Amino acid sequence: MSPPDDLTFLLGRVAAGDKRAMRAIYMSLGPQLHAFIQTRVKDAHEAADVLQETMLAVWQQADRFEGRSTPRTWIFGIARNKANDRLRRAGLPLAEPDESVPDETPDAQAAIIALEQGEALRHCIEMLKPVQRAAVHLAYFRDLSCAEIAQIEGCAVGTVKTRLHHARLLLLHCLSRRK
Repeated sequence: MSPPDDLTFLLGRVAAGDKRAMRAIYMSLGPQLHAFIQTRVKDAHEAADVLQETMLAVWQQADRFEGRSTPRTWIFGIARNKANDRLRRAGLPLAEPDESVPDETPDAQAAIIALEQGEALRHCIEMLKPVQRAAVHLAYFRDLSCAEIAQIEGCAVGTVKTRLHHARLLLLHCLSRRK
C-alpha cells in the first residue's frame, strides 16, 4: 500500500481538528480554488466569499472524505457546489451544455499557447459559458483530467469532453477574429 499524498494526510489532520493542516490546505489550494470559482461566478469578491464557504465546508466535512476521489477533486467539487449555490441564490441560471456534438476538433491548445497576446485569450475565455470556462480552467490551467473534472463538476466524463469541445471551437473562432 502506498503512503497517502499530502492532501490526504492534511484532510485527515483537519478531520482531527488540526488548524495548521487546514491552513496548509488553504495555502496550497486557495489561489487555484479562487480562480476556479471566479470562472463560475465571474466576480472576484463573490469568488472570495465562495472560497471562504468552501474552506468552511472542508473544515466541517473533512471527516466525510471517503477517498473515492482525490482530495483535490473532492475539494474542487465542494467549491463547484458552493459556487452553484451562490448563483442559484442570486437567481442566475446554471448553463447546460449541448452534449449532442462529438469531439472531433484538432488540438486547440497548440493554437492557444502560440497566441502572443494573453489579453486576447482572456477576453475570449470570458465570452464562454461558465461551465465551459470552468472546464477550460481546470483542463488547461490546472492540468486536470476529464475524469477529475467530471468528479468536480458532478457530471459525466462525456459532458466534460463536450464542454471542452465547444469551448475550443468558440475560442478558436474568437481568437481568429482578433488577429
